[in-house]
Amino acid sequence: MLPYSLSPLNVKDLRNFFNQFDFFDETNHTLKYIQIVQELAFCQQVIIHEAFSLIDDEPLGFVALCVTHDEIDNIAGMLVEFVYVKPKYRSVISEFLDTKFSYMILDYTIEIALKLQKNVAINHVYLVPVNEKVRKVYLDYGFENIPGSGKNEYEDFMVFNLLDEDPVLM
Repeated sequence: MLPYSLSPLNVKDLRNFFNQFDFFDETNHTLKYIQIVQELAFCQQVIIHEAFSLIDDEPLGFVALCVTHDEIDNIAGMLVEFVYVKPKYRSVISEFLDTKFSYMILDYTIEIALKLQKNVAINHVYLVPVNEKVRKVYLDYGFENIPGSGKNEYEDFMVFNLLDEDPVLM
């Protein structure tokens, strides 16, 4: 068994969950976005999935997910509203997984999307990075930029294609 778990949270557990985080070291931009994500979660517009360290007995981060059909050119997909990793776990490679914790959360997200794809017509995972440093993390993972998709170049969406190959139109 791995010393980490990832699982969706029930709305009734959100307040206690978010109280376990100390967001004081975050930028004002990130703090505002965390507040928006919390509001979306309490209104059940996104589902928060907890990343938990069994070694440290604490949450190490979370991902906020929802399904969308109108964010990018009316193409259905899973939207990663936000990925958060506590500062002490950022850029750290897990000795048990031989990967970064952010990649562990992204792997989990892609697994959920692939399971969902078997029941719902989605072929992509979308996100907007919170900054350019994080954009590089997503590029390294395999996401691609979609130029001109945001209000400005810093808000452009990124996409991860779930298809093995591009579909053939008849």
